[in-house]
Amino acid sequence: MKKTVLILILASCVFASSDALALQRGAILYHTSRGDSIYGRAAELELPCSTLQLAHREMKSGHVGLYIGNERVIHAVTPSVEETASVNFIPQRELDEGCRYLGAKVPVGFDAWTEEQVDQLILLAREQVGKPYDIQFRHQKGPDTFTCVGLVEYLYEQLGYNITTEGYYSGGAGGRTYTQNYTCEATLGFDWAGENAYTELVEFSSFEHPLADPLNVGMIHEDKRYMFFPYTQYMQATTVDVATDIPVSGGGASDGDGDGNDCFIATAAYGTPLHPHLGLLREFRERYLRTSSAGLLFLSIYERYGPSLAALINRYDALKGLTRIALLPVLGLCILILHTGPLPLIAFSAALCVLVVYRVRRRKALQEV
Repeated sequence: MKKTVLILILASCVFASSDALALQRGAILYHTSRGDSIYGRAAELELPCSTLQLAHREMKSGHVGLYIGNERVIHAVTPSVEETASVNFIPQRELDEGCRYLGAKVPVGFDAWTEEQVDQLILLAREQVGKPYDIQFRHQKGPDTFTCVGLVEYLYEQLGYNITTEGYYSGGAGGRTYTQNYTCEATLGFDWAGENAYTELVEFSSFEHPLADPLNVGMIHEDKRYMFFPYTQYMQATTVDVATDIPVSGGGASDGDGDGNDCFIATAAYGTPLHPHLGLLREFRERYLRTSSAGLLFLSIYERYGPSLAALINRYDALKGLTRIALLPVLGLCILILHTGPLPLIAFSAALCVLVVYRVRRRKALQEV
């Protein structure tokens, strides 16, 4: 009898400690970007220069997500806010690129929140699923378009808790500034000096970039452009570290098997991953692109920049229509190759090369005359 009671007591202790260790719903998860970089941590406050590098994965700004329980996360990614398994918070591809988990935090005093308050936070988070990612960083905190850090800040603010003090830092005391010399196609190869700033005191830090005005990137305040960086939120004294006892890395980019979620541009154009044209494109990809070195190179480039282009297309109906028109010859070529093999493509490419050479020689001959 005594042995049975002792076993029951020990078992209850184990289960109690297990429950205590479970990551709290509402915890905020953070990870770095490629090469374990995150804007604000290094001494050099550098931003990518070229247009292509401005895609989200090249920003090296880090990433933030909200844990909602049952090993599920809600976060803002391109093209839109999504709910996914926590293991997908850092997909395997990003792990391979050097992204590293920083940890989980909760607001100070979060233990005093009632279950109803936490439920309200998670319900609010789920209401944002599907809203576009703010690829221009023009709003960041919604309410209609978000960045990752802006989404989490917005959710807590709606419940009356400000994680990061509102405000704009343009340099001077309370932070640091760095002069970056941009040299890329955006500057036509010339040096372009910009002053980038970072602070932990307020949400938005100023930055200068050769493409900021042409692409209208960043929030404008008193003629300066600003951005909210994840590391600013991560460093706040208003949060405390909590242990992470759930899987947060090594998964895919979504809950699917990848077949329905990697035709980014076509999905944005047709408005659904179930459109029959996407099945045709996926079949072509599996039979020809994944089986050749040139095809794999194309896919690596597409997977890097496709989500950002899809996010832009997803925001404008006119772009959706133009993209569907642009896809028509691509679809026709796919149908032709899938039914007859790659020979027509090879013949077409050869004929095109012959035509180009012919026209160049003819023009040269006319000039000599």
